[in-house]
Amino acid sequence: MHIMFLNRWHRGTVALMLVLVFFLAGACKKENRGEPQPSENEKTNKWVIENMRDVYYWNTSIPEDRNLNFDLGPEDFFDKILHRDDRFSWIELADDLLAGNTGVSRTVGLGIGLLQINQAGDVIISVQYALAGSPADEAGIERGDIITEINGQAMTISNYRSVLDTYYGASPFTVQLAHINENNQIVHDQEIELTPIQGFQEQAIHLDSVITTPTGKKVGYLFYNRFLNNQPDELLSAFNKFKTANIDDLVLDLRYNGGGGIWIAAILSGLIQANFKENEPFIQYKYNSNYRDETVTYYQLFGGNSDDPDEASSADQVVDAIKTLNLNLSKVYVIATGNSASASELVINNLRPFLSDANVVHIGKTTVGKNEGAIPIVDKRDPRQIEWGIQPIIVKIANKNGFGDYPEGLNPQYEINEWDYLPWAPIGSLDDPLLARAMSIIDPSLQPIAAKTMGTKAQTTRKLQAVKVEGFEDKLNKPIPVDIGNRGRLNR
Repeated sequence: MHIMFLNRWHRGTVALMLVLVFFLAGACKKENRGEPQPSENEKTNKWVIENMRDVYYWNTSIPEDRNLNFDLGPEDFFDKILHRDDRFSWIELADDLLAGNTGVSRTVGLGIGLLQINQAGDVIISVQYALAGSPADEAGIERGDIITEINGQAMTISNYRSVLDTYYGASPFTVQLAHINENNQIVHDQEIELTPIQGFQEQAIHLDSVITTPTGKKVGYLFYNRFLNNQPDELLSAFNKFKTANIDDLVLDLRYNGGGGIWIAAILSGLIQANFKENEPFIQYKYNSNYRDETVTYYQLFGGNSDDPDEASSADQVVDAIKTLNLNLSKVYVIATGNSASASELVINNLRPFLSDANVVHIGKTTVGKNEGAIPIVDKRDPRQIEWGIQPIIVKIANKNGFGDYPEGLNPQYEINEWDYLPWAPIGSLDDPLLARAMSIIDPSLQPIAAKTMGTKAQTTRKLQAVKVEGFEDKLNKPIPVDIGNRGRLNR
């Protein structure tokens, strides 16, 4: 009887379990309505759309959802929704996006430009600089060096992008170094192997020095390559050097500076200008219709008037540091070129209402034309459910007088093209035509030296009939939107 009872119980249990399986399956089917779960692309792209419709400056131009393909890869999807005038918003893996905004990247540490050297279309790399402590720096590569081959492959106007894929990759590669001799011939030197470093931290300041002119003027020189919010101490240290030396003038070299943080840009501007007052307006923000436009003072931008006591205290410390180290200058000399963008242009444009247009002396070439700001947006849930991040343009920026209309760039008072003067002289040398021109304006006794530098110095690109490769954008020096971070109030 026990056996028969157990068998009946077993048969009944099996039947009951089968009923439950069918019931649960039906319930799940009813709950999901027979639809497949969203793909990772769809989840990411819907997150992207939600944020873009809220903060994107051109949010009304985004197509309706029914006209979008949410199954596209995130990068392709993002490109599809950008406004035709948007040159600078981008999408990237969230960790890489956040690291990049602090100057951390995978790199060998070279800032480079490309030169087409003949009508046949042959292309070489000209080294603009090597980041201190990078693999390139430790290998002895310097500004002015030339690279003719990567992994044994020469570059042409038609293949240089594919060849540079290796250069920007993660694996070791070789470069063939060369130089230009007195007969304007390219002569090969040694071949060097370089290994990219993951997580390399760039230093925003490449050089700060004090130059004494023949008439005794003391000139501060700051080669500032990136507006990095995480490096305020380095900037304050440089200005402490200038303040201690009691400099008369300042040359701010932004020739390769593609931009960065608004917070550090405002600190730099405050350190320079005469009669700094923290409660004066510094910048105007113009948002989409979801948010109110606003004019922001230095103090507000530094975090003053914040409900967060720590942030307000930090703002007070910033103001105190600026007032202590402020150079109180009525004129500043800025070296800026076609590689200067974003926060570099903001400093030029936003200092003008304080110093006058004529007293912000721009030497070099027309800048990129980036009068826009952005914020990095990543999924803040813990754990993160979206692995991508976006940096969309959310605001048009203007100086305190309301001028921000320079989409074609800012034009120099003194136009000089450094590409006419290869091989490039070391940064900070009076053999550099841009610095020589600035110094000759500051101290006219240096005009003969500047004339020699710019006149009798071999203008190699012209003799080689070479031209800069337009449209090439080095990833280390790419223009990036002004990062307004949490300093943009976004008040509805």
